[in-house]
Amino acid sequence: MVATWKPEKVKELEKETRNSRVVGLVKVEGMPSSQFQKIREKLVGKAKITVTKNRLIERALQKAGKKDLAEYIDGPTGIIFTDLNPFKLNKILEENKGTAPARRGDTAPYDIIAPKGETTLPAGPVIGELQQAGVKARIDAGKIVIMEDSPIVKKGEEISEQAAAVMNRLDIKPMEIGLELRAACEDGTTYTREVLHIDEQETLGNLGTAYMKAFNLCMNAGIINKTVIKQMLLKAHMEALNLAINQEIINTETIKQFISRANNEMLALSSRIPDAVGEELKQKTVREEKPEPVKEETPVEEDKKEDDAASAMASMFD
Repeated sequence: MVATWKPEKVKELEKETRNSRVVGLVKVEGMPSSQFQKIREKLVGKAKITVTKNRLIERALQKAGKKDLAEYIDGPTGIIFTDLNPFKLNKILEENKGTAPARRGDTAPYDIIAPKGETTLPAGPVIGELQQAGVKARIDAGKIVIMEDSPIVKKGEEISEQAAAVMNRLDIKPMEIGLELRAACEDGTTYTREVLHIDEQETLGNLGTAYMKAFNLCMNAGIINKTVIKQMLLKAHMEALNLAINQEIINTETIKQFISRANNEMLALSSRIPDAVGEELKQKTVREEKPEPVKEETPVEEDKKEDDAASAMASMFD
């Protein structure tokens, strides 16, 4: 006979599934009860988690038309209902993960190393346990000291009972615990864990790279938009100015350059043939060659020069 609570539970889960914008499946295997309750509390008002028999979850999803999602039930599983989008839900779950001590049979998530330095362990037989596990340790001033970084277990290896005991003594907690979102369904689309997990730093870096490539493409291909227009105008202005100077085209922008160049050439020539110039030009040449004392500008004068420079730059785009 089927227990009466089971059909009722299936109806309840089916109703929740139909009424929720997003339905997901979370892995709860190895999750301590205390940690599970903490996450549940943080999700109050955002999401609801139910843990029950896998067969009941599967039947409820099938009845609600979520057969594709039911395929991701594997091992101890919870079903989560929310109006958050799947990516935000996954981020919340990722941010609420914690660490836990290793147990025999666990797989090392990374190279686990006993760090060099003094430990809180008093001198005693425990030093033998550490040494047997490959930790290079000795006794110094009544305490056990690890002489150098010592590998205990390599990434991907199974953790032995001895290694787990040593890690616990050294307060090394390599295991990550938390709710893992296996898959989530929104508007008929099922998103797997691989899709839901987003590395924010990597994504921002990729967006920055894409932006620069698009910017350079617009500049080089002459595609005008509000992002590149100022740079295009500045580039065009500089190219036009250089062209006018090289071709000796006189206008309000180049006249100062030509006069300054002619003046410098005249002074350079007069310094080589002083007898061929008048007294007035001689005095001018001497004054030009003699360095003028550097005038110390006050902060107000410096700020004024910066403002003038900024105003001149802005005028090019008026």
